[in-house]
Amino acid sequence: MDPFTEAVESWHDFYLMTGTAAATLIGLLFVSLSLNVEVITRKENADLRVLATQSFGNFISALMFAVLFLIPSQVPLGLGLPLLGIGGYGLYNTLRRWLGTRRQEPHVWALRGSLAHRFHIPAACFLALIVVAVFVLLGRTGSLYWLVPVMILLLLGASINAWDLLMALRTEAKRN
Repeated sequence: MDPFTEAVESWHDFYLMTGTAAATLIGLLFVSLSLNVEVITRKENADLRVLATQSFGNFISALMFAVLFLIPSQVPLGLGLPLLGIGGYGLYNTLRRWLGTRRQEPHVWALRGSLAHRFHIPAACFLALIVVAVFVLLGRTGSLYWLVPVMILLLLGASINAWDLLMALRTEAKRN
């Protein structure tokens, strides 16, 4: 087995656990949203839908990372290109959602929580992923360690967002 494949396969357990956590959290997000569908679909709760979409996107990205690392006998091109795609797509969507929030009334996001962990930290994670993907394409496996904080921050940020979303949904439901 070549050194690149060996290095990637040594991350198997980490990504198995990470993927399991991401999939479980996606399921919990679906349940909480389905229990509050009448609240989340109201026009005045557009910010909650953005928060739900951002959380879902971060969980899906973490799950996709895990899936890529669980594919046996990976090669630099087979791992690097999908990582580059996930990073680029995640960065684009995060920036698009962040720019969309700027059109909303400023007090809405002040009440809903910090934009840093909502959008800025995930954007930095996706940017880091793009950099790591370039190193992977060059066959440098040492950069794989940089994916640990990326994964942790994406899962942590999405979990905080999902919790805040759930609390906001309950508050909105009680108001009406």
